[in-house]
This record gives sequence, C-alpha cells and structure tokens, in this order.
Amino acid sequence: MLESDLEYIVITGDLRSSKKIDKRSITQDNLKEAMKYLNTNFNEHIVSEFQIVGGDGFQGMISAFDIIMDIYFGLFRKIRHPFYLGVGQGSISTSLSEHIQEIDGKAFHFSKDALNTAKKKNRWIVLNSNLPNNDLTECVFNYIFDIMWSWTPRRSEIISFYRLHGENPQAIELAAHNFETGIRNIYKILEVGKYSLIKYGELVLEKEFKKK
Repeated sequence: MLESDLEYIVITGDLRSSKKIDKRSITQDNLKEAMKYLNTNFNEHIVSEFQIVGGDGFQGMISAFDIIMDIYFGLFRKIRHPFYLGVGQGSISTSLSEHIQEIDGKAFHFSKDALNTAKKKNRWIVLNSNLPNNDLTECVFNYIFDIMWSWTPRRSEIISFYRLHGENPQAIELAAHNFETGIRNIYKILEVGKYSLIKYGELVLEKEFKKK
C-alpha cells in the first residue's frame, strides 16, 4: 500500500481567547510542557510529534482514536487554559516527517476545518473522521470535556491525580495523603466532579472505536 493510501489522525489545537491571556509567558511555558508530556507518554501512538504552531496553537499526528481522552487529560492538566481541538482523519500527500509542519494532505485539511468549526460553534472538540458514528462520538467528547472545564483548579488537580494513579482505593488514599485531606473528601470530590459519568462516557467511546 502506498503511503498516500494510508489514513492518519491529525489533532490541531488552539487556545481560546489567547489575546486576552494576561500572563502569556506562563501559558506559553505550560504549552511547551504539554507538548513534551504528550510526546514522552504517548510515543508509541504518535506518528509525528506534537509541536507548537502559530504561537498559540499546536498540532500532532496519532495512529488511533482511543488515546484522545488520555491526550486531552494531559493537555487539560498541563496547559491550564481552555482550548479548541480539531481532529481530522485522512491521507497525506507528502512523506512522513518528525516535523509536523513538513507534512500535508487531506488529514491536515480535515483537521483544520474541524478546528474552525469548533471555534465557530464554540465546541471543545470537532471530529472530521470516518468513524461509524462521528457526530455521536463528538457529542460524547464534548459533554465529557464540558464537565471537566466546570471543575475548580483544586478539583482538577485531585481528579487528575486520581486518574493518573490507577483509579482505585489505593489512588484514593494516595490522593488524600498528597492533598492533605480525608479519604471521604476525595470520594466527595469525585462524586461532585461527576467522574463516574466521565468513565461511563469513556466506555461508550471505547465501544464506538472498536466498531471501526
């Protein structure tokens, strides 16, 4: 199969209302840290590494849809500022490269169009893919992300910590110790943060991705 016949998934992101950010240098450092985190922790699923593009944007190419949730959580934790995502699936018209700016093709055009739609319709993410239920998948993603962005900074830190440490009773105890609070309070934060609903949404998405 020719390389141009293969399909890739391009994720293009852009910070919301970036011109209104007061401490741009801090946000820029966070964005750089986010790119480093993704490229280190999702290396086996990344076709071309995530890089900052256009100052306030970023882009990367991945091989599967089922890591988008974990990628989003990484961006959410590291950037600490709302952002749009446009996801495009399609072929490429150039050779693969370590530098995302050197690649072009339908996947990139679809991703850019999806990002523009996200901005226009004020959605957290827009998908332009060949998934059997593209709109349904996109809708579930947006509901999940809307819940996440309703969290307070402390709630975000605690829930993200719990997720990273196994989502089990041991993670509860570790979170309680790390954030100097009681175990019951950690459970309460997960409940108020609707984390069980997020996990339900993830399960639905996993089933959708397996249909491909």
